[in-house]
Parts: sequence; structure tokens; C-alpha cells
Amino acid sequence: LFAGVVLGAMAASDEQRASAINGLLAGFRSLGVSDRISDRQLIEDFLRKNVAAAANVVMASPVFYFLFAGITGESVVVSSLRAITGTMRIVPFMGAFYGLFAVCSPFLVDFFMARGQGYEEATGTAGLAMILSGFVAIEAVVELRGCGVLFSQMTAASFAIFIPALIGRLACGVLLQQQKTGSSEEASLLPASWQEGPTWQAHTYMLFDRLHIGQDFAVTTCGTTVFQYILNAVTFVLLTKGRSSSLGDMARFMVGGMGGTLGSGMAQFGKTLFMRTGFGFAWNLASSQPVQMPAFDAALARCPA
Repeated sequence: LFAGVVLGAMAASDEQRASAINGLLAGFRSLGVSDRISDRQLIEDFLRKNVAAAANVVMASPVFYFLFAGITGESVVVSSLRAITGTMRIVPFMGAFYGLFAVCSPFLVDFFMARGQGYEEATGTAGLAMILSGFVAIEAVVELRGCGVLFSQMTAASFAIFIPALIGRLACGVLLQQQKTGSSEEASLLPASWQEGPTWQAHTYMLFDRLHIGQDFAVTTCGTTVFQYILNAVTFVLLTKGRSSSLGDMARFMVGGMGGTLGSGMAQFGKTLFMRTGFGFAWNLASSQPVQMPAFDAALARCPA
């Protein structure tokens, strides 16, 4: 499905691409999106950005599923296979998640702008509203299915823990990375004086800048680790015990990790931090690259600058 969409977009002529996108714009206008949001903003900030954001998270997902399998005791071979199969499982759900984001967000942004918010503020408010609505349920299915949990293993009690933790992680991760897609500008973690400092400082600053290791990376990694630890506990217990799992089993894993001791729990948290660091680096690096999507260029060329 994913390959078919990509090949279809590549095979279409500029006129066909522009016609399809103009049809979407006409649909937005006919359904009530006002000119408070320009056609260029609709294309760049909603359609193109969400397509790019979906591609970025799919490209970074093999790191996530490889590391999750690794920190829960799987071999390198099994972890490598889980990296592939986990990513394959999430493609339809990621398509639905970001596709609905692209389609629904303009209406919410327009709604909040009509009530006095500026464009940037309204965009942030709309994103938070989307996350707190049913979209978090789609992301929950993405997470669990990608890690190998079957629908038959999921329980209502597990979602009582999983959903609140997931909302916290989404606020620190998905919204930040979605909004920064295509932006290479990022506040550095290092003092600006290092640029003119000794050679080792200048080279370190240059390396961090080249790899986009900045404040967005730190927030994505550190801000999501606590929530990810809770999510990992729920996921691992569902994988091993299925529908017979209880909230007590999940709480015991959070405290004692895989070994059932406080030391094991602390080690498991450290592994989770390592997992989020690896995935956060891959995701942040992908999101920091310029958005190059010729499929949208023909339609953008017809919009006022």
C-alpha cells in the first residue's frame, strides 16, 4: 500500500498532481475553511507537512522496534526482524493518523482563529485538541501492534494505564516533531561561545549542529522516557501474559523490571532511556531535513507567495 502510494505520486504528471491537490483545496473551502488560512498554508502546513511527518516516523520506526526488542531480551537477529515487521504493521495506522491530521486540522485551526487566536497559537491548540480526542486511540494501536501485541491480547484495563501515558509521550514527541518537520533551525544544547572556543569545543559544536542534537532532541528523548517506561511495562506484560495480565502485573514490572527487583527496575529504566535516545535521534534527524516533495510543487507554484 505504501509503495503503491509512492509510485502513484511519482508516476503522475505535474498537471495531475496539481489537479488532485486543487481538488482537496476546493473540498476544504466548500466544507467551510475560510480564507483566514491561505491555500499555500493549507498545502505546506497541513497536506505536505503531514505527509512528510508520516514518512519521517516510518523511517525512524525500525530503530524503535529494534531497541524495544533488544531491551526486552531478544537476540540481535530477532530484534532485526522485529524492526522490519513492526514498521510494516504500523504503516496503515500511521497513514490514517497523519491523513486525518492533515484533513481535520485546518477546520480546528480556522475555528480557533475565529475566536481570536493567531495562526501559530491556533495551530498548537488544534494539535493538542486532536491528540486528546480519538487520535490517541489510533496511536495506542500503532504502538501495541508494532511491538507485536495481538488485538486478542489487549485488555480494557491495560488501556486505562496506556492511554494517559501515551498522551504525555505524544505531547513531548509527536506534536513537537510534527511541527518542526522540514525545519533545520534548532536551539543548541551547547553554549554559543563554543563556536569560537578551543578546537575540541568548536568541533563538538559543529558535530552537534550537523547531527541536529539540540533542544528539540533533548525534549523528545528525555521528556518521553518516563512515559515510554510505563508504555513498555504495559506492552511487555500484554506480550507475555495476554488477557490474563492484571494492573498489578504492570505495576510490578514498573518497579522491578524483568528481574523483579528494584535494581532490575532501575536498569530497565536506563535501557528505556537508551531506547528513546536512539529513536529520538533518528526521528529528530529525519524531521530536521528539508522537505522535498515534488508532488506538491506544481500546486504550490500556482499559489501567491
